[in-house]
Amino acid sequence: MRLLILIIFIFSNLKAQDDFIESEFKLYKTSEEIIPLKKTSETIGKCCQLGKAMSKLTGGLSDVYLTQSELNTDGSYTVFFVSMFSIGFDTELTQFGVENPTSKISSFNLANEEKFNLLHELMIQGYKEFKAHPIVKKIMYADISHVLEGGKNEGDKLLLRFHNKRIVKYVSFQLFDGETGDKTSGRPIFSKFIGQLFGSTEIIDTNN
Repeated sequence: MRLLILIIFIFSNLKAQDDFIESEFKLYKTSEEIIPLKKTSETIGKCCQLGKAMSKLTGGLSDVYLTQSELNTDGSYTVFFVSMFSIGFDTELTQFGVENPTSKISSFNLANEEKFNLLHELMIQGYKEFKAHPIVKKIMYADISHVLEGGKNEGDKLLLRFHNKRIVKYVSFQLFDGETGDKTSGRPIFSKFIGQLFGSTEIIDTNN
């Protein structure tokens, strides 16, 4: 009898604790349910590549987003380049911003659609002019700093870095701060899919 009373007492205490947790502590599926995102820009496009090593560790649940372009409310554009984060994090990309030292996010600002389209043209032109060697890895650079004119990064240096692994060509961004000379480098984009960054399904002809 005493044992039965003890079991009932313990069960009642556990039930009371459950009721307390349900009434005092609430869990949410997303942070946006608690605090709305500050993001006001529109994602134009993103060029990404599956992170093979990371994917093995997470059972295929991770991705490596290389670059993402955003149209801002003032008509300017921001191109983000990041080292790694998980699927779905792109919705919070502009929430955390480039000042967060743990975010591993870099960016540059383009004044308007004209400069944004110019960047697209220069990346395609560079892809077609850069000749990959079938054996030797080559690296070439192009100074495209003029696309920054009128934007928040005017005065900085922006380079396109082209390299190849055998005949497969890649391009990445290198941004040099105009005052300090500090450099931030983007992760390589499989050049054939440059169009994805600009919201296009265009695949550049590899024969050119």
